Amino acid sequence: MQVRSQAQRLFASVVAVFLGVSGSLWSGQALSQDEQPIATIGHGAFFDSAGRQITLTQASVAQIQSWYRADLLSGLDERKQAELAQFENDLYAGVPEKGQARLIFQQRALEWLYVNSTLQQEDQRTLGKLRALDFALGFTLPERAEAKFAGQGTVFDLDPALARKLQAVRSMQAAALKTATTNSGLAYINECIAAGVPIPPSIGVMDPAGLTGWKVQGFIPTGLQFIVGTPAEVRTYQSTSPLGMCYALPRYSNAFMTTVALDGVICLSQVTSKVCIWDNQMMGSTFSFLAGATIPIGVPNLMVDPAGRYQAGGNELLGGSGGVCTDCHAGENPYITHPKANLGAYLWETLSQPPQNLPTFAPNRYDPLVPASWPQNQLSQAGPTVPGVCAGCHVKFSAGRFPHLSNQLPDYCSVILPQAIATTMPPFSPGSASVVATAFKNAYCFAPPNAASGDAGDPHITTTNGIHYDFQAAGEFVVLKNSDSGFEVQSRQSPVQTSFIPPANPYTGLASCVSLNTAVAARVGTHRVSYQPVRGSANKEQMQVRIDGVPVQLTPTPINLGGGNVVVKAAAGDGLEIHFSDGTDLTVTPRFWTSEGYWYLDIDVRNTPAREGIAGHILAGDWLPRAPDGSSFGPRPVPLANRHIVLNQIFADAWRVSATSSLFDYATGTSTANFTDRNWPTPSGVPCRTSLLPSRPPLTTMWPELAQEACRGIQNEAKLAHCVFDVTVMGDRDVARGYFPPGGTGGGTGGDTAPTGMTVASPPVQSTHGE
Repeated sequence: MQVRSQAQRLFASVVAVFLGVSGSLWSGQALSQDEQPIATIGHGAFFDSAGRQITLTQASVAQIQSWYRADLLSGLDERKQAELAQFENDLYAGVPEKGQARLIFQQRALEWLYVNSTLQQEDQRTLGKLRALDFALGFTLPERAEAKFAGQGTVFDLDPALARKLQAVRSMQAAALKTATTNSGLAYINECIAAGVPIPPSIGVMDPAGLTGWKVQGFIPTGLQFIVGTPAEVRTYQSTSPLGMCYALPRYSNAFMTTVALDGVICLSQVTSKVCIWDNQMMGSTFSFLAGATIPIGVPNLMVDPAGRYQAGGNELLGGSGGVCTDCHAGENPYITHPKANLGAYLWETLSQPPQNLPTFAPNRYDPLVPASWPQNQLSQAGPTVPGVCAGCHVKFSAGRFPHLSNQLPDYCSVILPQAIATTMPPFSPGSASVVATAFKNAYCFAPPNAASGDAGDPHITTTNGIHYDFQAAGEFVVLKNSDSGFEVQSRQSPVQTSFIPPANPYTGLASCVSLNTAVAARVGTHRVSYQPVRGSANKEQMQVRIDGVPVQLTPTPINLGGGNVVVKAAAGDGLEIHFSDGTDLTVTPRFWTSEGYWYLDIDVRNTPAREGIAGHILAGDWLPRAPDGSSFGPRPVPLANRHIVLNQIFADAWRVSATSSLFDYATGTSTANFTDRNWPTPSGVPCRTSLLPSRPPLTTMWPELAQEACRGIQNEAKLAHCVFDVTVMGDRDVARGYFPPGGTGGGTGGDTAPTGMTVASPPVQSTHGE
């Protein structure tokens, strides 16, 4: 690991204070941060940088843990710091402040830190050291080196209640965190065993039943192979303990099949969904071998292969000649053989059916134990974004769901998908859907995996692929969602009455009445979070945060909603921040319209894999995001009247929330219908009037000169246009503040401070969610 600078070490200590770390939490004399306390590990032993074996005691483990904690904290961003604080509050509840039990629980926090710290990308070995330390803590340790101790080698028994809690924490971490491996050889085999993954028999050990050795299932037709094009034999091994299976795919060098050129092995746990991978490489270089030769898995065995060859796995594959396995092998299951491939005696898809019943799918999306720099296969492509011609097969237990397509899967996007589109998809007419499928590939494969979007002002929408358009309909709508993960953000758009028609939007070409965002709601794991106005003292409108219908007061201390989901008061000024388990960050910023006396909201979404909703992707050839079922609204109509109907009626109705899908809270006797006006915005030439209550007098004057002054200095072209539009319509220079960075200054004499006076919670109203 790189030696940390003095500034980094100081940052780590500051963060420790921020998180409230005390001596009772992490006891033991501090070690120098100049070098790791554990330089190497091997055969269960720990060594320092001088090669001396470290004697593990409770005191020395506490010191070692403190060092790694400080080191990993320096790679933790502000959001993760807040998550760690909440995680540790829950973790240590009921755990003694000292002793070996405490050390065991502290080890869980260290593994959490490793996975969430940016420093794990610099040092691929640290996780192995932490896990070796965790293993050592399973045996009784003396308090100090000089203490009399007779318990060496005996298992340490946790209090039963703590043991149950520890198991729950481990299960939660396994479910919530995608862990990378730093192990190779026997250590990788042991890691795979611990993860419930079957260990395959040596290459060349055969069994017609496929239970004690490899079973030959047939050959992939040459015309269906995506690479190489020489005979490729499918072999399987089924394990009953642990439950799971392995595939081997020996690719022969030529039609004579005397030499195996490539032979990757992928093993899948039927219980944990973990996957381990081996390949015919040694120290990064591929070797060929004679057909029928026996090649051990993971480590050399001179009794089996006198040449000392073996199938390398885990971290030994990093930078190897076999490439990045999980770049091509991406998807719901780890195998990319086409289901309809005829292996000779039967189709590939029948292997999972009687009589063989091979577990080609695990309970969850497969989770690879591979180097951290490799794709970790965390997400599926959301179903509605998949073309209908592909969606029928790309479901679980058939072809499996697509991976979340992005520029982080270059091999899958440039090799696997194009070949599949041309040679295997759809099954009964390969290549016939190439136009649609290629458009699907191009829409997502060249974009980053996580995008930003926005819904600001008189709703100016920024889609997840950076297209700006105005959407002025009145009601409650889905801003963004991910059908695969359950993530969803909804907004309430309220009409603003005017006696004039504002300027046309450049993208849609429509000049129409306007709306403002006045409420936001989100599905956060298993919870609902809403941010809505209520009437407070002196009949003034106040913004209120509710979680599952219950009003809460937000503070800088995060509210942990479980599973990596956190709600917290916005860091800059008043407002709401939500950090979702899929990496999405949502910020809702309130703006007060002084002359009208009510709040409106700017919505900012960052780092999200979501692609559906009014802020979802706009694909090539389309003028609007796709509908909830994935269908297109087509190209932009030429007649303005048709554009108005498509955008403000057909598209708006497609993404309106219903009484059953709404995430908002409602006062008794009201529902989403009370906030819906399907006639808004009115057609061209019709006055901007609404039947929704409360009604406010219409605005009568536009303020273009004020807008130019208030928005002066905004560099971003789209933001400048939005700012000018909003100030022109609303006549309030404070509106411009939302388009400057926090602390930035608008033109003229205004805009240098954020609005104040917002109350985050107030006396509750009766909630009838979904009424």
